[in-house]
Amino acid sequence: MKKRESGTLRKVLSLVHKLTPGYLALLLIIKMLSAALPFIGIFFSSKILDGIIRADGFDNIFKNVIIMISLVAVTILLQWGLEIIQGVKKFELKNKINQMISLKTMDIDYDILEKHETLDMIKKAEEGMSAHGDIMAFCENLAGVIERIATIIYSVALLVPLFIPKAGVLSSDAGLFCVFLNKWYSLFLLAAVLVLHVLVSFFTNKKVAKIKMDWFERNVTFNRYFSYWFNLIFDYSIGKYIRLYKMQNLITKKIVETNDKLEGECRLMVGKNIKVMFFPTLSEFVLTLTSYAYVGLKAVYALISTGSSLLYISAYKRLVDAIAGISQTFIHVKIESRYLSFFYDYMQIENKRYEGTIPTEKRDDNVFEIEFRDVSFKYANTETYALRHVNQKIKLGTKNAVVGKNGAGKTTFIKLLCRLYEPTEGQILLNGVDIRYYDYKDYAALFSVVFQDFNLFSFPVGENIAAGKDYDKARVIECIEKSGFKARFDKFEKGLDTPLFQYHDENGVEISGGEAQKLAIARALYKDAPFVIMDEPTSALDPVAEYEIYKKFDEMVEGKTSIYISHRMSSCRFCDNILVFDEGKIVEQGNHDKLMQNGGLYSSLWNAQAQYYA
Repeated sequence: MKKRESGTLRKVLSLVHKLTPGYLALLLIIKMLSAALPFIGIFFSSKILDGIIRADGFDNIFKNVIIMISLVAVTILLQWGLEIIQGVKKFELKNKINQMISLKTMDIDYDILEKHETLDMIKKAEEGMSAHGDIMAFCENLAGVIERIATIIYSVALLVPLFIPKAGVLSSDAGLFCVFLNKWYSLFLLAAVLVLHVLVSFFTNKKVAKIKMDWFERNVTFNRYFSYWFNLIFDYSIGKYIRLYKMQNLITKKIVETNDKLEGECRLMVGKNIKVMFFPTLSEFVLTLTSYAYVGLKAVYALISTGSSLLYISAYKRLVDAIAGISQTFIHVKIESRYLSFFYDYMQIENKRYEGTIPTEKRDDNVFEIEFRDVSFKYANTETYALRHVNQKIKLGTKNAVVGKNGAGKTTFIKLLCRLYEPTEGQILLNGVDIRYYDYKDYAALFSVVFQDFNLFSFPVGENIAAGKDYDKARVIECIEKSGFKARFDKFEKGLDTPLFQYHDENGVEISGGEAQKLAIARALYKDAPFVIMDEPTSALDPVAEYEIYKKFDEMVEGKTSIYISHRMSSCRFCDNILVFDEGKIVEQGNHDKLMQNGGLYSSLWNAQAQYYA
């Protein structure tokens, strides 16, 4: 195997032993028992058959029957018991592997996670660990090599007497072929067809493995697309849009198109496999014909007993399957190593984010200052800058608004502030120190954020707001009241233990978009961070609820820095500082009165909405 595959082999064995000690040892013992089991029947069946032909006494024949049944029963029971234990460990191993992928995904830098290449790597890692070549199958194939080696040893031990010449058996007028069969070197006849079949099988398996691997790598993206479109059908939360906008035909068409692509690729792969399988089928036919003729003629010429012919045919077939199986197993191990390498490639993705070590300052005066110093940023796979030469200071305790047209860079500004992305150029400073030098978790703890595309989870209400299982119930309820959700909350029979949505609980409660937004605001308040950031915080609320939220904003953010992104210009009037973005730049800033006097972009945006404020 190449260096990559051999490296994967070491990693896999080390990982399996670390995650589930004893799994490999159990697997090896099970395979050894599996190898021995057929030979018990082969050996004693030949003895029983010879005994019947010789007309041995019933006691002698029955004795062999009892021994055979007892050994088979003990072996099967032992194997069965070990497989139960191994099954538990297998389940444990699979869960731990899935946990590793999940934890890695949650730990990857946000800007890396959203890339197309990363999404494909996740799909490869998942499928590499499940559908195509999971770690359990990989280990079973490795243990299968040991099983086949044991089978070869057992087979050879039983076949040795077949090639020992029998003196005084053949008459003087026996033909040359009969004499040849009684010579030790006649074994080369069976050896020749064996080598032929093994070589044909090896190259065929290698070709089939390459076809399969090429198919997988070509279609991993289409598999991901198909999963997405197919899962849409079962996501009841978007079922209303599918029905109201009559999207059934569109989604069905997407599924059919993707499925047709995969089916076409699958037919192509099957066609190639059929072509390459002709030669191993032919070689197996030649091998079977030769072995039956060789052993059968020896029995006809009385060179071996009838019972022994059964033993030799069975043992030789086992030998052939074992040797061919070893070559096939190595091919499978190689191809599975490639699949498993996707898992290791994914697990070894390195975050680009600089992991600082400086703790954020716990100042007695509780003063923080954020500064954007000539910050520019562009997203991956584009040359267009989302932000360009942004310079701005934000002090603790101030209320700030960020406004501008769609695509002006408002949300990007916030994502950079929260370190979801790193600036392409320039620096972001906290109290004069580049934020990259701060401990990331410590820095992230400074921000409570409600993005426009916020998410609630199918967890109980309390866990959704506290973002954890252990929380201060009184403070959660206080945040619910501040966010305006108290009236609905009081109707929940289970209170904070009320599950949201029905993905994981059939009794889950459905809530409206406005109610969900209130809970998202409550979650931001519960975190009690120095910076509160809200992206369109009232977009899903009715005017009365919006008014109630704005009335309580001062209470909500008392002593904190608040940043609001909003298309509703009315929300800006209570802010100390308004940042006006246009084409990735801050083109204006100041309070409402100052900006209205300037007659710039802000005033034009305000005047465009003025009729609604009246």
